[in-house]
Amino acid sequence: MVFEDLKKFLTSPPVLVSPLLEEPLMLYIAATTHVVSMAIVVEHQEEGRVQKVQHPVYFISKVLGESKVWYPQVQKMLYAVLITSRKLVHYFQEHKIEVITSFPIEDILHNRKATGRIAMWSIELGAFDI
Repeated sequence: MVFEDLKKFLTSPPVLVSPLLEEPLMLYIAATTHVVSMAIVVEHQEEGRVQKVQHPVYFISKVLGESKVWYPQVQKMLYAVLITSRKLVHYFQEHKIEVITSFPIEDILHNRKATGRIAMWSIELGAFDI
């Protein structure tokens, strides 16, 4: 029975959901050498479940160009947030978004001594409640 349930779960694709107005969202980001990926998810309490269940809202994946491949890992993560905020600006304007990552992105974005690319991205992302 458990095996059949697992098989059914693995063979059924996740269904994207629409978040409710002003419902908090989470942004998961990941970066490899050549790709950055982002997923916006929402948590809902479901009947019969102790923990909230996360449902995907939107997914973006981008292959990095030749110059961006050489970005340090933290810049790739910030770039992922920037791409998402530009493409999905309507979500960033209507929802509080919590960025889920192991990198100290908040500290980097609020660093007043930041220069160059990070400083420019910090200014652009500062308009949103991340």
